[in-house]
Amino acid sequence: MHYPKQETIAVVLIYIFMLAGGLWHALDILQAEMRLLASPMIIGLGLLLFGDYLRNLHFEKTNSKAPGEGLNAKQAARRFVVWSILVVLFGFLIELVGVKTGVVFGRYRYGGTLQPALAEVPLAIGFAWLAMLLCSGALTARVLSHVKTPNLVLQAGLIAGFMLLFDFFMEPAAMKLNYWQWQDGTVPPRNYLAWFVTGYALAFSGLRTQFWRAQPSIISVHAYIAQLGYFSIVNLAK
Repeated sequence: MHYPKQETIAVVLIYIFMLAGGLWHALDILQAEMRLLASPMIIGLGLLLFGDYLRNLHFEKTNSKAPGEGLNAKQAARRFVVWSILVVLFGFLIELVGVKTGVVFGRYRYGGTLQPALAEVPLAIGFAWLAMLLCSGALTARVLSHVKTPNLVLQAGLIAGFMLLFDFFMEPAAMKLNYWQWQDGTVPPRNYLAWFVTGYALAFSGLRTQFWRAQPSIISVHAYIAQLGYFSIVNLAK
């Protein structure tokens, strides 16, 4: 399959940054620089995937496979922008409630890596939620590309499942990177349940607003894979 040059360049750069970051961690070099760049990279990735999705919505017409059939590109783009803003805000707020109460995900606290922070929650965390949803949505669209009219419940479940898989790789790496630390150093089962439920709710809301397009973003698909590679290298490092 042929992809536009700019998409290919973006994919290559994502792999370079992610895999290089993992190797630098394993070799224990440039760690101060990596900590400094952690939040900007999370925000940058979220904005990159957001911009890529928005650009495609402007240039793609809704087709018979898309849940957004009947929407024109402008309507779909407007709904996507509103949904994305709400995801970023909700992602920050649910983490704020989680940190302050321990009710949502379990007892944890953020470390000093992801800065700046507001009320002890990194400002980048909402963009991380958005990026994970877009990556998982792109993978789900690819998996279900052969299905003419995929069920919304199934789609949302697969998106949440991909987010849960992502979290399994991310949690041990995040503690090593001092993104956050769990009480007693153990990830509680409640965290994974909350991840799935929250991911499902956010994904379903996006599907219901009918902007999710049939053609998956190649950048989002590879961003998911590259991040799993990064976390895998960090997890395997001493």
